[in-house]
Amino acid sequence: MKKVAYLVTRAGTNELVGGCLFNTISSGHHGAQVLVMHFAEDGVYHLVKGSANGTKLSQAQAEQGVRLLACECSVKNRGLEKLLIDGVEIGHFAEFYAAAEEADHVVAI
Repeated sequence: MKKVAYLVTRAGTNELVGGCLFNTISSGHHGAQVLVMHFAEDGVYHLVKGSANGTKLSQAQAEQGVRLLACECSVKNRGLEKLLIDGVEIGHFAEFYAAAEEADHVVAI
């Protein structure tokens, strides 16, 4: 099975990201092993606790072992430090590069 890593930088792609992508990952029907998802810029809004996307991502983390990373600068600049779902790692691109090292594909959305 192919291994993928995702870089999510936009919140305005809810149909693609929140619908198709997060649904298939959280249900285990994505067709590839998702190693890591790194959220930056407005993409960090997908990680807000209590949101539909946050719930899907929590499920993907718990059931599929998806590692969730969030850009420290993006989180701080938006005041979201205390609003993210449990288990999100706060960091920088260095952590994403290391986590994505084994990926066959890196996809930016």
